[in-house]
Amino acid sequence: MGLSTAAIIVIVIVACLAAVSLAAAMWKQVHPTDHSAHRYNYPRDQELYMRSVRLKNLGGLRQESRTKEPPPRDLESAVYTEDGSSRF
Repeated sequence: MGLSTAAIIVIVIVACLAAVSLAAAMWKQVHPTDHSAHRYNYPRDQELYMRSVRLKNLGGLRQESRTKEPPPRDLESAVYTEDGSSRF
């Protein structure tokens, strides 16, 4: 009684995934990439553009929060009456 065809396929797929993961880990150890030092060195004009976009979005959110309906009431701090209903 040998293994079924489906079991052999699953074993081969798991072994291939393990081999690829091991190869990727070994490659990362042998050939490290040091992009972290230059990761956030953007040109000045791009930094200014992104800052303007963030400030514009922040202003839009601030305006939207002022024009909406009042925030929902805190139900946990509500006063409960004897019949089980709550009132604010």
